[in-house]
Amino acid sequence: MKSISPLVYGALALASTTYAASIPKASARTAETASTFDYYNGTCTADKVSIRKEWRDLTTTQQKAYLDAENCLISLPAKSGLTATTNRFSDLQALHRYMTNTAVGDIIHDVGQFLPWHRYYMHVHETLLREECNYTGPLTYWDERLDADTGDMFNSAMWDAEAFGGNGSGADGCVVDGAFANYTEHIGPQNEDTTYCLNRDWDNAWALEMANSTVIYDICGVYNTYSPWWYCIAELPHKGVHTAVGGVMADIKSSPGDPTFFMHHTYIDKVWFDWQRADPESRLYQISGPSVNESANVEPATGWKNTTLDYVLSSYGILPNVTVETVMNPMGGYLCYDYLT
Repeated sequence: MKSISPLVYGALALASTTYAASIPKASARTAETASTFDYYNGTCTADKVSIRKEWRDLTTTQQKAYLDAENCLISLPAKSGLTATTNRFSDLQALHRYMTNTAVGDIIHDVGQFLPWHRYYMHVHETLLREECNYTGPLTYWDERLDADTGDMFNSAMWDAEAFGGNGSGADGCVVDGAFANYTEHIGPQNEDTTYCLNRDWDNAWALEMANSTVIYDICGVYNTYSPWWYCIAELPHKGVHTAVGGVMADIKSSPGDPTFFMHHTYIDKVWFDWQRADPESRLYQISGPSVNESANVEPATGWKNTTLDYVLSSYGILPNVTVETVMNPMGGYLCYDYLT
C-alpha cells in the first residue's frame, strides 16, 4: 500500500516552487482591469452559457441520458484513423495516447499546456456527445473532494451498478456491472494494441490522501501563480485519483478508455476555473511551463520552450486546432460553459 505524509505533501509543494523557478515567467493577458473585467465574451452570453453539474446534481433521467450518450459513442464507427480504434469513443482514447507519443514526446502531461489541452479535450468530448449522439443535457463531473473528505472516496452514486459500475473483479479486475460492463479495450496498455477488459483496482486510502480539501485548498491553493499551482494539482489530485481508480485509469496513455476519465478531468477543469476566478484579472490568462515533457527528452541547448498563449492545441483533426488563449476563459466565446457550485 502506498503511503504519503503531510511532510511529503510539503516536499511536493516545495518541488513545484523549485520547478517554477526554473522556467520563464508566466505570460498573462492584461487588457482586462478590475473595473472592466467580464467573463462573458464574443458569442458566449448569459442566455447561451451551458452549466456543468456534479453527478449528484443530475436527475435520474439526466444521468441515464449521459450514460446512453457515452454508449452511443461506443456504438458509432471510428473516424480518426488512429491506430487500433474500433469506435468513436476509442477515437478519443487513441487521441490521448497519440499526444503522449508525438515526435518530441509527451506534450500533454508535465507541461504548461497540460490544463489548457485537457480543457480543450473535454470540449472535444462534449462536442461529440452533442453533435454525433444528440446529447442535450449538462456535461457532468465527479467532485472528488466531497468523497475524499468523508473517508470513502468511492461513496458517490456514480459508482453504482446503474451508473459507471464499481470496482473490478476477478484476476483481471474487469468491470462487470454498470453501463459499461464487460467493455472490451483494444488500445493499450501503454503503447501496445491488445484485447483486454475495462478494469479497475480501487485504492481508497491513496485517494483519500491525494484528493481531500486540504490538498486542494491548503497545499496547492497557497500558490498565486500558474506554474507552481498547476504542477501541484497535476502531481497530487490529478495523478493521485488516476492511480487510485486503477486499472485503465492508471494508464497514462490509454486512461480515457474508462469513461470515468472524463468525470475526473472535468472536475480538474473546475478546480482550475475556481482558481482562475479567485483572482481573474491576474489568473484567467496566466500560462507558463515547458511545452515539452522534460523527462522524455534531452534539454535543447537553448533551453525548454515556454508554453505561451499562442501555443497551438490539436485534436488530430477531430476538431480544428485552437490556441491556448482560446480556451483560457471558459466563457470566452469558443467555449461557453460555467459550473454549478
